[in-house]
Amino acid sequence: MELLITLLAFLLAWGGLALFGPQGAGVGPAWLRGLGGFLGMGMALLGAVLLVLGGGGLLGVALAVWGCVLAALAVWGGDLLWVARRPQLGVALLGGGLGWLVSREAAMGVWAALAASAMFQIVWLLRQPEALARLGWLRLHLKAWMVLLALAVLVRVPVPLLPEAFPLLGTVQMVLISLAALLWGWGRIGVRIVLLAGLAFALGLWVELLGSKTGIPFGVYSYQGAPGPTVGGVPLIVPLGWFALVLSAHVLAGGRPWLSGLLVVAWDLGLEALMPAKGYWTWQDPHPLWYGAPIQNYLAWFVVGAAISWMYGRLAPTLHQEGAFAWAYRLEALFIPLGLALFGLWPAALVSGLAMNALAWPEHLGRFIRRGAHG
Repeated sequence: MELLITLLAFLLAWGGLALFGPQGAGVGPAWLRGLGGFLGMGMALLGAVLLVLGGGGLLGVALAVWGCVLAALAVWGGDLLWVARRPQLGVALLGGGLGWLVSREAAMGVWAALAASAMFQIVWLLRQPEALARLGWLRLHLKAWMVLLALAVLVRVPVPLLPEAFPLLGTVQMVLISLAALLWGWGRIGVRIVLLAGLAFALGLWVELLGSKTGIPFGVYSYQGAPGPTVGGVPLIVPLGWFALVLSAHVLAGGRPWLSGLLVVAWDLGLEALMPAKGYWTWQDPHPLWYGAPIQNYLAWFVVGAAISWMYGRLAPTLHQEGAFAWAYRLEALFIPLGLALFGLWPAALVSGLAMNALAWPEHLGRFIRRGAHG
């Protein structure tokens, strides 16, 4: 039924364009691209929440699927779609009505309305020279590491729907981020990135083996029962994270080890709630501070993160000067709090979200504060 309704929505979108559409008669403000992307992802998140809570059914699927599609379309050409807002609304209403008439289900009406709107936007944008120029620019500037980072984001999408697949999806995600880090670093410093990756991986693995067996430096915890794949009993994603996410923090921090240390501590505020809940490690420390972890855990994260960042700076002084890979950390800052919220870990979602994003977007927050101060 969904396939039939989607096909009808596509035909309706073509009909709407034939009936309404100039090829382009104006452009809306640029901020519509960001706002549309934010609203689309909010719709997708709402759909995921409905599915996680149960009872969301087709409505949850419709919001989750088409919310992602509409977010991408808004980022591509939300300003270009502004001129077509009225015919787009008409097509969406007609699509919703058609879906309801065919199925007599409100959820199918929502599916049809969103599908018709998305189909209209796709066809409209493909007829706009500026939208096609943006695709051309993207094709010229898109790098392989960016594709891997985007795939790492997409891998997260099924997690709320398939919580039992979290270990597999989490491992795939971290492998993709690590491969993206290697490719990005290769473009910056060549084969030296392999050396840095090996050193960071080895240091991260060593400190985790030491910590899980002796309680030094993190506190008393265990990896017993952790899902595979593991290296010496330590889940593979942990040393990979010490390489790739500290690299991203190092870039975001402008090569300053102390700031890199703060960034990884903020990241760990969410991990200490999420990963024990998923069975990756278990805390037995007698002096817990946050979700079972003692204060020495966060001091150790700061020291290890700063040490790896210092190593990056010493062995590759120019590595941080092109800041594109900072997006790996920024994406974590957006998605870890969302994941924690979906799993019901609201205090961790709030605290880690505020801490990570305050550190991940300093120039944007500063600009916002300055604007507020000037009226």
